[in-house]
Amino acid sequence: MLDAGDDMLKFFWGKAQSGDEKKPGEPDYHPLVAHMLDVAAVAVLLPGNVHTGLDRRQLGLLVALHDIGKIMPAFQAKVPACWPHQALGPYADAVTLSRHDVDGLLLLDYVCEDVLAPLFGVDDNGFDWSPVDKRQIWRAIAGHHGQPVAVTGNRARGLQKAVCGVYARQFCTLLFDIFRPPPIPCLSPQDLLRLEWRLAGLTVTADWIGSRREWFPYVTPDAVQDAAGYFWNHALPHARTAIARAGLGPVDVAPFRGIGRLFPRVSIPSPVQALMEGIDIPEGPTLVVIEDMTGAGKTEAAMVAAHRLMASGHANGLFVALPTMATANAMFDRLASAYRGLFQPSSHPSLALAHGRARLDERFVSVVAPDDHVDGMSVQAERTDAAEICCSAWLGSEARRALLAQVGVGTIDQAFMAVLPVRFATIRQAGLAGKILLVDECHAYDPYMHEEMAALLRFHAAMGGSAILLSATLTQSVRHKLTMAFREGLHHEGGAALSSTAYPLVTLVARAGVEELPCAPRPGLRRDIAVRCLADGQAVMVAASNAARQGAAVAWVRNTVDDVIATAKLMAQEGTAVTVFHARFAMVDRLAIERDVLARFGRDGDDTVRAGVLVASQVIEQSLDLDFDVLFTDLAPMDLIIQRAGRLRRHERHGRPVDREEVWVLSPEPVDDPDPQWLARLLPGTAAVYRDPALLWRTARVLQRVGRICTPDNIRALIEEAGDDRMVPPGLMAASDEARGKGWAARGAASRNVLNYATGYAPDGALWERDVSTPTRLEERPYVTVRLAVIRDGQVLPWAVLKDSSLAPPEALRRAWALSEISVARHSLAACAVPAVWAGAVMTARAAWSRWEREDETQFLLLLLDEGEDGMEGRGYDEKGKEIVIRYDQQYGLQMLPVS
Repeated sequence: MLDAGDDMLKFFWGKAQSGDEKKPGEPDYHPLVAHMLDVAAVAVLLPGNVHTGLDRRQLGLLVALHDIGKIMPAFQAKVPACWPHQALGPYADAVTLSRHDVDGLLLLDYVCEDVLAPLFGVDDNGFDWSPVDKRQIWRAIAGHHGQPVAVTGNRARGLQKAVCGVYARQFCTLLFDIFRPPPIPCLSPQDLLRLEWRLAGLTVTADWIGSRREWFPYVTPDAVQDAAGYFWNHALPHARTAIARAGLGPVDVAPFRGIGRLFPRVSIPSPVQALMEGIDIPEGPTLVVIEDMTGAGKTEAAMVAAHRLMASGHANGLFVALPTMATANAMFDRLASAYRGLFQPSSHPSLALAHGRARLDERFVSVVAPDDHVDGMSVQAERTDAAEICCSAWLGSEARRALLAQVGVGTIDQAFMAVLPVRFATIRQAGLAGKILLVDECHAYDPYMHEEMAALLRFHAAMGGSAILLSATLTQSVRHKLTMAFREGLHHEGGAALSSTAYPLVTLVARAGVEELPCAPRPGLRRDIAVRCLADGQAVMVAASNAARQGAAVAWVRNTVDDVIATAKLMAQEGTAVTVFHARFAMVDRLAIERDVLARFGRDGDDTVRAGVLVASQVIEQSLDLDFDVLFTDLAPMDLIIQRAGRLRRHERHGRPVDREEVWVLSPEPVDDPDPQWLARLLPGTAAVYRDPALLWRTARVLQRVGRICTPDNIRALIEEAGDDRMVPPGLMAASDEARGKGWAARGAASRNVLNYATGYAPDGALWERDVSTPTRLEERPYVTVRLAVIRDGQVLPWAVLKDSSLAPPEALRRAWALSEISVARHSLAACAVPAVWAGAVMTARAAWSRWEREDETQFLLLLLDEGEDGMEGRGYDEKGKEIVIRYDQQYGLQMLPVS
C-alpha cells in the first residue's frame, strides 16, 4: 500500500497514448508503477529466467527498476497532458533534455545506491559487491532500448535531495516492500559477466511484452494505490496470458525415444544417426561437429543430437542457422513436421522462420496464427493444422523476435547479429540462450564470416549454450579454429589438438576435453564419380543438351547470374528445354521457381517431368534436396565442387536415362605455368567471384590428376591438397597474394566488429550501431534494393500485384512491394530513370514505403517497367552514370544492357 509519503508515485506516467490511438473508456496513460510491475511480472514468468541464476524475487525487483529514469522531468514532459502536477507542481515549459535509459543508470548507480544496498550480499568467503560489480547489473537493466548506456557522477550531484531523487528512492523502497528479495551473493567474475549479458536480454524481452497495450490495458492511478495487490492480482495474470500469446510459454522437452519419434520414415538409422543415438552426452556446454557425405542424413543425426542434449537438460529449444534464405526455407519445410517430437504432446512450442524475407514465404505465413491461438478455439477450420505450430503474429513479425521461438530456422546472419554491436543484439542473445545452436553448411563462409562464427561459438559457450555444426567438406584448419573458439568460451584453451583424418567424423568438445569419433559411411553412399574437365563452353552446352534429349534431369551450375542467363538463352535457341534459377528474380517469382524446382528435381520428383536442363547459380549448391542424372559445373573451389557433385544421383531411382556417375567441369587447362589471365580468359565472371585464381588452379590440377571424387575415401585429401596455399605458380602469385591480403583484412575487420564478451554490456566495449551499420558479411561490391513497378490505370503498382491481385489493396501493398524486390550490385544499377509524366505517380507509390526507405533513394530504387519489344523494360544508370536498358521477365530474371 502506498503510504502518505509515497502516494505521489502513482501519478507518474509510464505509457501514454496519442489521440488517434485512444480507446473509448481507457485512461490517457498507464502509471509508471503499473508498467514497471507489468514488465517485472513478465520477467519472473518467462521460462528463460532460470538461466540468470537469480531468485524470482531478486529478478522481479531488478527488472522493475528498468524504467526508473522515466520519473525525471525530461520524460514526464513528453506528454504535457499527463504531467504529474500532483507530484512535480505546475507543468515545466523548459526542462533539461535527457534520455530516460541514461537517467535510469544515473539514479540506480548513484542516487539510490544506499537504498539498493540490501540487495547485494556476500559470498561464502565473506566477499561483498564492489561498486564496479554493481554497475554491471545496473548497465544490464538500464540499457533496455537495445544498446548499453553510460553516465558520469557529475549529474548525480544535487539529485540526492532533489524532488525526483527523493521519488526515485521511494520507488526503490516500494519495490523492496513488494518483492522482499534475499540478498544476491557476491558472484565470481565469470558468473557476473554471464548474468550481465543474460539480464540485458531478458529485460528487453520482458519490456517488449509488458509494453503491449492489448495485453496490459491501461489502468488509473487508483489501481496502483495498493501496488503489491496490483502486482499479484493484475500484473501476474496478464503476464501469464501475454507470454502464452507471444508464443513464449513454458514447454516440456520430451524424453528421447529414438530417431523414429522425430522422423517416422527412418526405419534403419544411418551410421552417423546411430552414433548420435548411442554416444554419451557430456556434462555442461557441448559442441558436436558432424562431418559426413551429402545424403548421409546429417540433418536427422543433428536433430537426434539436439534432442538428446535437450532431454539431458542442456537446452529447451533449438535454432537452426543456414547460409542463405533459400536453404533456410528448405530447412523450415523439413523441420515443420519433425520439431513437435522434441516436446511433450501437451506443450505448445513455437516455430519461426528468421530471415529478412521470412514474411514473404507462404509456408511461414501459413503458420502464423492469431495472438489468441493458444487453445486453438478461434482459429478458422482451414488453418487448424497451421495453428498447431503455435507461432504468433507478434513473434514472427521481426527476425530478431523470431529468434525467441522455441524452434527457429533462419540464416546464419540472424545468429551473427547476437555478437555484433547492433541494437537489440541482446534480444538475439536471449533467443539463443538456453537453445541448441545448429549450424548447417558451416564451411560455406568467407574469412570475415569465419571470424564471426568463431566469436559466436565463443560467446555461446560462455553463456552456457551447446552447439552442433554440420558440414560435408570442412578443412582441418577450420575445424580446429571452431573447436578452439568453443573451448575458449568454456575457459579451457589448451588440450584441444585435433589429429584424426577419418571421414566421416564426429568431434565432441566439452569441458572434459575433445573426443574424435570416426564413423562408417552410409551404405549405398559410397560414390566413385568420374570428373571430366572441358575447356570449351560450347562442348559443355552440347553435352548438356544431348543428355536432356535422352530424358535426363540435367543441372549446370554457373558462377554468375549473367552467365546463367546467357547460357540459358543460347540453349533455348537450340531447342533445349531450359529452366533458370538464380537470385536476380523478384522475390514473388523466385519463391515460385524454388517451389517448382524442388517439386520437379527433388526427392519425390515425378520421373515423367524431370527431363530438361536447369541452369542455375550457386543457389542450388547447398541444402536444397535436389537430384540430377547429369551434372555440369563451372570451375569453383574444391569444397564447392564436392558440394555440387552431391546433387548428382542423390536418391535411389530406377531406370535413369544416363547410366554413369560423372561430373563435367568447365575449366581452363591447369598448365604448369599459367599466366595471369589463365582463369579470366575462359571464365571472366568466375575470376570476379572467386578472387584467388591459385585456389582454382590447384582445384583443377587435383581433379585432372585424380580424375575422380570418391566419397568418402578421398574427400579429405582433395580438400586439403586444393587448399594448400604453399603451392602458387608465379603467374598467379600477384592475384593470389592480393586475395589472401583481403582475407586477412576481412578477418581483422571481423575481429574489430564482434562484441567482446569479457568487456560486458558496456558502451565502450564496441561501436554500437543500428542493425544496418555493422555488416554480417563483407561485400566488396555494395548492393541496392530494386523494387519492380508497373503502370495500371494511371497508378504505379508493385510487380507482385500482377501475379496476385490479392496484394492490390492498400493494406497489402507493403508485402507486395517486398515481393517485388531484387538485390542488384550498385556498380551495375545505381539509379532508375522515371519519365516526367509518371513522376507524381512514382512519388505517391513511394509514400507507401517506410520513411527510411522513402528517404534513401540511393539504396531503395523504384524501377518502372513498361512493355517493350523484348518484354518488360525500364531505364536506369550504372554507377558511372552511363544509361542502361533494364529488362525483366519471369523466365530469365533481371538483365542490364547498354543502350544500343
